[in-house]
Amino acid sequence: MAARHSARLCAFSTALQDRDLPAALRFCAEQGIGALELGVGGWPSTAHADAEQLARDPACVRALRADSQAAGVRLAALSCHGNPLHPDTARAARDDRQLRAALESAHALEVPVVVAFSGQPGPGVPNWPVVAWPDDYAALWERQWQDALIPYWQGLAQRASELGVVIALELHGGFAVHSPSTLLRLRDACGPAIAANLDPSHLWWQGIDPLAAVQLLGPAVAHFHVKDLLVNPARLAEHGWLDHTPFAQRDQRAWQFVKPGDGHDASTWRTLLDGLLAQGYPGVFSIEHEGVEAPAQGLALAADFIAQL
Repeated sequence: MAARHSARLCAFSTALQDRDLPAALRFCAEQGIGALELGVGGWPSTAHADAEQLARDPACVRALRADSQAAGVRLAALSCHGNPLHPDTARAARDDRQLRAALESAHALEVPVVVAFSGQPGPGVPNWPVVAWPDDYAALWERQWQDALIPYWQGLAQRASELGVVIALELHGGFAVHSPSTLLRLRDACGPAIAANLDPSHLWWQGIDPLAAVQLLGPAVAHFHVKDLLVNPARLAEHGWLDHTPFAQRDQRAWQFVKPGDGHDASTWRTLLDGLLAQGYPGVFSIEHEGVEAPAQGLALAADFIAQL
């Protein structure tokens, strides 16, 4: 199966937390996966390396380059999924520091993309308004954008541009940037160093057609996560799309994340990938495994599915 894999296939290192980085790179090579998206900060479960260490120690950069070259697997992106706008100032400072280090590390490694979340400010706790009325929610939404989101990301975008790095913000519910319109609003304010990481699983549960999103975003798509969504109609009637049921209770949820092909068929996925390529998408297809299978097994099965398309 591995011989059929494409050089554009990529593994997000979160699925390989049970092994060190050289072993993770060797696994990719054995599976015919030609690229790695390396977690370097943010939520601990997404970090496979330390952005701050890479940023301050050229020897760590050289070692990572050597491991990547030895395995024949290129580094396609660094990921730093945090919330640098968190109302807990200590947490915000940590996530901001790691994200800035990820930008510097990407430059040193000649990696073109850093994947991140836009973050979500408070007050009090991260507060994500999802309706326009009562008016309090609309007013809070605008204050968050004008007072926190745009000023913060304008500064980060300027530094990314200086370093020749693109920040691919994942369109993810719970954060200010979660849809094509919110990504384009921030990109308009900050410039082309702000782009999108498009994960169709996060769009389907918002009622957004990922192919339509690709067409709306065009060249603003800088990264793509391969992950599917499976809907439970009975639970959807009970909970709706905004479902707070813990992810561990998979059978009780209105929807859950699955490997590609388990929620939408091959024809849907082929059309989506064709749509990306038709827009001139230059990046990789990065598999983020959050299904029921063991991580390495799920990653390999997803790679086989995408390769056949």
